[in-house]
Amino acid sequence: MTMNSGHAASMLLALVLLWAMPAQATTLTIEEALKRTLVQSPGLQLYPYQQRIHDAAAISAGQRPNPELNLELADVLGTGDSTGFKNAELTLSLSQLIELGDKRQKRLELTQWQSKLTEQQYQLDKVDALAATMRTFLQLLHQQALLQWTEQKMATEQQMLEVAKQRAKAGNVTDADVTRLELKVLQSRMEHKSLLAEKRVNLRLLASHWASQPDFNAVSGDLSLLPTLPVLADVLTQLQQAPQLQWWLTQSRVLDSQLQLAKALGQADLTLGAGIRRNEQSNDNAFVLQVSMPLILENPNRGAVLAGEALAEQTKLQQQQTMQQLQLQTERTYLQLTQLSEQILDYQKAVIPLAQQLLEQMSAGYQQGVFDMTDLLSAQQEILLAKRNVIDLQYALHLQLLELERLTGLPMAVKGPQALTQQSRLYGLPLQQELSQ
Repeated sequence: MTMNSGHAASMLLALVLLWAMPAQATTLTIEEALKRTLVQSPGLQLYPYQQRIHDAAAISAGQRPNPELNLELADVLGTGDSTGFKNAELTLSLSQLIELGDKRQKRLELTQWQSKLTEQQYQLDKVDALAATMRTFLQLLHQQALLQWTEQKMATEQQMLEVAKQRAKAGNVTDADVTRLELKVLQSRMEHKSLLAEKRVNLRLLASHWASQPDFNAVSGDLSLLPTLPVLADVLTQLQQAPQLQWWLTQSRVLDSQLQLAKALGQADLTLGAGIRRNEQSNDNAFVLQVSMPLILENPNRGAVLAGEALAEQTKLQQQQTMQQLQLQTERTYLQLTQLSEQILDYQKAVIPLAQQLLEQMSAGYQQGVFDMTDLLSAQQEILLAKRNVIDLQYALHLQLLELERLTGLPMAVKGPQALTQQSRLYGLPLQQELSQ
C-alpha cells in the first residue's frame, strides 16, 4: 500500500506547524507549590522513618521481663557419700522478675512523648519548608511585577524616542536629547534581560524545594492585593500556639518522663521463683519457693535523677527565653508591617497622584515650549520610580507577613492574596496523613 505525494506533503506540513508552535505557558499556583513541597520535600520525607523507629521503640518499652528457667544439680561427683549420683539433689525452678515502681508504664510514656516530640519537630521543619517555598514564590511574583513595570517603562521611553526623532527632524529637539532617550531605552532593555535571567534562576530554585525541575514558566498571584492586618493583641494570643513553643512544651514532657523513669530505676525489683527439688538419697520430692530483692544501700540512679532535674529547669528557662524572643520578633515584625502599609498608602494616595499631575503639567509645558525634553523625561522617571517603589514595598510587606506567619505558625492575613491564605489547611494535620496526601 503506497501513500500519494499530496497526502504525504499535507502530513509533513502539519508536523512542521506543530513543531513550530510555541510551548504553552504553564502557571503554578501557590496551592500546588505548597502541596508539592509538603509531599516531595527531601527533608520532610525522612519523618515517616523516624515515626517507624519510635513505634519500634514503643514495642520494646512495653515488653515485660521474660521468666527464667533454673536447673541445679548438687552433691554429685564428690567424695565419700557424694560419690557419683546416688546422693544427688536436683532442683528445677522457674523465676520471674517483677518490676516495681511502674517502670514499664514510665518507659511507655517516655517513648510516647519522644514520638510526640518528633511530630513537633516535623511541624517546625514543615513551617520552615513551606515558608521557604512561599518566599521563593513571592520573589517570583516580585520579578514578574518588575518585568511588567520594565515593559511599561520601555514602551513609554520608546514612544518618547519616536516623538523626539520626529521633532529632531524639525529642529525642535537636540541630538543629545535623542541620544539620551536611546540610552534610556537601551538601559531598560538590559534591565529587562537581567530580570528574565533572574526569573529563570528562581523558577529552578522554586522547583528545588520539592527536588524537581520546573514544569512551569510563571506563578500566579498579585502583590497589589494587600492584607488587612489583625490587631497586635490577637497576634500575640495566637503566638501561644506557635510551633516553637509547642516544641519546647513537648521537650519538657520528654525530660519529665525521663526524670520519672530515672527515679523508678532507682527502686529495687522483686524476683519470685517456684520449683521442685528431688533428693535421690531419701527418694523424696519437695516444692521450692524463692523470693529475692537486692538491698539498695545507695541509689544507683542518684546522678541521673540530679541531671534530669537540672535539664528540666534548664528547659523551662529556655522555653521562657524563647517566648520572650518570639514576642519581641512578633512585635518588631508587626511594627514593620504597619510602617510598610502606611508607606504604600502614602504612595498610592499622595505621591503617585502628585507625580502624575507633574507629568501632565510638564507635558503641557513641553507642548508649549516652556520645558525641554530633559524636564519631560525627568517627570516621566518620577512617576515610573514611584510605581517601582510601590512594587518593592508591596513585596517587602508580603515578606514581613510571611515572617509573621512563620513565627506564629498560623495565617495572619484577613483579606490577603491567595498566595498567603490557602496554607491554613496545611497546618495541624497528623504526620502520616500529611505525607500521604
